Amino acid sequence: MKRFSLTRSVMLLRPLRPLPAWWLITRRELRDTLTDWRLLIPLGLLALALPFLVSAAALALIRFTEQLELAVQIIPFAILLVGFLPAGFSLILALESFAGERERNTLETLLAMPLGDRELYLAKLIAALALPLIGALLSQVVFGTMMLLFAPDVALVAFHPLRLLLLLVLVLTMAMVMVSGAVIISSHVTTVRAASLLSSLILVPLALLVQVIAFLIVGNRWDGVVGIWLGLSGLVGVLIHAGMRAFSREELLAREQIRRPWFRWRYRQARRQITHFSGHPVWIVARREMIEITRDWRSLTLLGFLAVLMPVGLNAAITAILPQLDDPLALAPLVPFVGVLAGFVPMSFALVAALESFVGERERNTLEALCALPISDRQLFLGKLVGTLLIPLITALITQHLFYALVALNVPTLYADGMSPALLGLMSLLTIAVAVGLVSGAVSFSIHAGSVREASMMASAVLLPTTALLQAQAPYFIARRFDVVWLAILAIAVVALAFLRSGMQTFQRAAIFSRNRETMSLRRIWVTFRRFFSEYQPAGTPLYAYRGLPFSPWRFYRYEFPALLHELRLPLAVSVLAAVSGTVFGLTLSQTLVLPPVERALTMLAYGPAPSLLLAGFVFANNLRVSILSNLLAPFSLGVFPFLVPAVVFAQIGYVSGRILAQSGATILDPLQFMIAYLLPHGVIELPTFLLSAALGLRMGAALLSTPGDFTVGENLLWAVAQTVRVWLLIIAPLVLVAALIEGLITPLVIMWVY
Repeated sequence: MKRFSLTRSVMLLRPLRPLPAWWLITRRELRDTLTDWRLLIPLGLLALALPFLVSAAALALIRFTEQLELAVQIIPFAILLVGFLPAGFSLILALESFAGERERNTLETLLAMPLGDRELYLAKLIAALALPLIGALLSQVVFGTMMLLFAPDVALVAFHPLRLLLLLVLVLTMAMVMVSGAVIISSHVTTVRAASLLSSLILVPLALLVQVIAFLIVGNRWDGVVGIWLGLSGLVGVLIHAGMRAFSREELLAREQIRRPWFRWRYRQARRQITHFSGHPVWIVARREMIEITRDWRSLTLLGFLAVLMPVGLNAAITAILPQLDDPLALAPLVPFVGVLAGFVPMSFALVAALESFVGERERNTLEALCALPISDRQLFLGKLVGTLLIPLITALITQHLFYALVALNVPTLYADGMSPALLGLMSLLTIAVAVGLVSGAVSFSIHAGSVREASMMASAVLLPTTALLQAQAPYFIARRFDVVWLAILAIAVVALAFLRSGMQTFQRAAIFSRNRETMSLRRIWVTFRRFFSEYQPAGTPLYAYRGLPFSPWRFYRYEFPALLHELRLPLAVSVLAAVSGTVFGLTLSQTLVLPPVERALTMLAYGPAPSLLLAGFVFANNLRVSILSNLLAPFSLGVFPFLVPAVVFAQIGYVSGRILAQSGATILDPLQFMIAYLLPHGVIELPTFLLSAALGLRMGAALLSTPGDFTVGENLLWAVAQTVRVWLLIIAPLVLVAALIEGLITPLVIMWVY
């Protein structure tokens, strides 16, 4: 007979110990982030896609330069870079830790939690720090794995265990500096806009510090890197201690929104103007927005600080570098480019005002008053765009031309050799194009965002490609190839027009009122995706019009794929245009650029690879990797990466054919022999497959710019993804496999027969 134990019964009936209050706050913040697809996608993109791209660039550097010592020096810096960028987005989560709660009217509920001020502060700090740190570490691990798999000889030399550990800890420390500083800022301001503006005082110095670390790593000065890490570690302790001591919930609740103008008479004049709006409706909204910006002393102080600091600091750096150069005029080609970068820094903060142009109005409960104006939706959108663009653009132009003026005064010979009146106008035009592209993209994202935090994360799809495009222009400035700069201006203008068209088409004030904060419902996403995947209907067909047919490969091959090709006729034409442009570019480049690795390979054309299944497997894996990555990045690059795939592939073909033509003395037979042997057997299958994959990626990139029929932006993207997955599984993957088998087994035999 089982004995009854009173003690055991009491233990079983004892209630569970409640969770600490600080953990409840941290868990709430993490849950809100993990259930929001707008936050997860950019973090996932930076943590997974970014290391793939950086590793691909590093592998290309190793392959074409064959300078292993340079690669060994650059790879550690690449590890730091791929970790710093995801960690930098921790600012977005930390900046609205308290200011965002105030704008969402949830601050009183948060501060009512039964815990001390320090516990509340640390809970917010941990919640803002957790996910970015995970993303940074994951990005570094992915990059290291890619390098070990595809370049083990270089990676094993570059990945010194202690240095690798130092880089990992350095990224963690820099993230803690950013987050602790951002939480301090968020607890002392009243709006997310003000917090975002003041955050540049943290982000800009750390970005410059990363450049200093890059020089130390390349110069093999690891003792300096250790010293920087020790200094940052001490700064983390100071910031956390100062934040906990200065944080007080009573002061936080009592703090009112501070918007002090330059002078009191200016404030009275602005207030009188608000009640006497007149003129064109677009200008009415724009003037309202500019008055709001100029009434915030933080915005004006920071813009003025950057407008003076950037040109003065850059001019001082040039003055310090010149005596150390053998040829002082060697820096002259970089003067125009540095001026553009000087204007880009204050101009990038136009995103702060543009990102919260609509979603910020909703969080401040002023959207109803704005939308009550008797103007059209298009006029309201353009008014917001003009109002958020003018002041940062004017500041950027002033900063840019102030830098040029300081260079002309201090180093007139350098300015005379590097600048001209026509070039001065070209640089101003480039700055204007970049500003319009950034602001139009940010305003368009603000329409579809549910909060300022979400809009800030989505804006990375605009800021990162623009920054990369500007950095890529540096070699062309050095070579004085300003025709390429004109092409960059044209590309940015096209993207800006696409954003403008998307914003004016999708903006509806009624839809903004009815849009609630969307959470990630995996079940709803899966149901919608499965409906699009199982049955083809033209884009824009509402969900209730689908017949609910099961997935059928026979129906897809016979009816749906031809109909899909007809709908993809414009993306297919664009991909063909990319191929033609790439071929022409490669042929043109072959006349002026000589790459030693390519020249050595051309002397060995008669000795092709031996037929093997291993070669076929390598080709298959590489082609699938290119197709998958370009399409995954299509929505975030607006179709730029899918466009580049056929352009780069055909540019390589054109370049090699041009070099063979140059060596053969203008005889077409040698390039034709090369194409028959090396391209024709598998190229008749592989190249059209790449064009089809690029067209699908272009369609995915265009899904964010316009919505056909009754589709929302999310449904349009899901439709494009579903069609891409179907075509990829049933068409692209089998064709890539067949082409790889031909390239690995048959093409080597054709090479032996032709040569």
